[in-house]
Parts: sequence; structure tokens; C-alpha cells
Amino acid sequence: MMNDPVQQNDAQPLRADAGAEVGAQLCARCGAAFRCGTLAGDASCWCATLPALPHDMLSPGAACLCPACLTRLTAQSGRASRPA
Repeated sequence: MMNDPVQQNDAQPLRADAGAEVGAQLCARCGAAFRCGTLAGDASCWCATLPALPHDMLSPGAACLCPACLTRLTAQSGRASRPA
């Protein structure tokens, strides 16, 4: 398990011509495929239900994380609930 801040990488959305659904992404941390609700055109993304990460755990321009990695990172940050 990594405790490093989220790092920027070259993760890109899955290519539509590869049969990927709209909003398909690859996790910047583990490489797992997941769906981004914002990119898919939903009103919001699943990540909006999680607490915000502290600024010191963010890297400008970093790509999105999958539900498992973002949930794990949120738990490591010590934020148990979403701020009001």
C-alpha cells in the first residue's frame, strides 16, 4: 500500500474505438478501469460522494483514481466523513 501523494502520470481515457464505454478511465495509481460519471455526462461522479482529500495529498494535473484507490487514500488521510 502506498502512502505517497497522488502522482501525475500519462493516464488517458480509454479509447472509444477500443470499445470502451463513455467515461471509461484508467486509474492513475493501479491501472484499473473505472467509469467517470462527469466524463460520461452524468450529473455528478461517484467520487463526489467521498470526502475531499487534503491539499497536501493532491498533485496538480493528476489523473483520476478508481473507487478502490480513492477510498483507500481517503481513509489514509484520516477524513472519515464528507465536510459540510
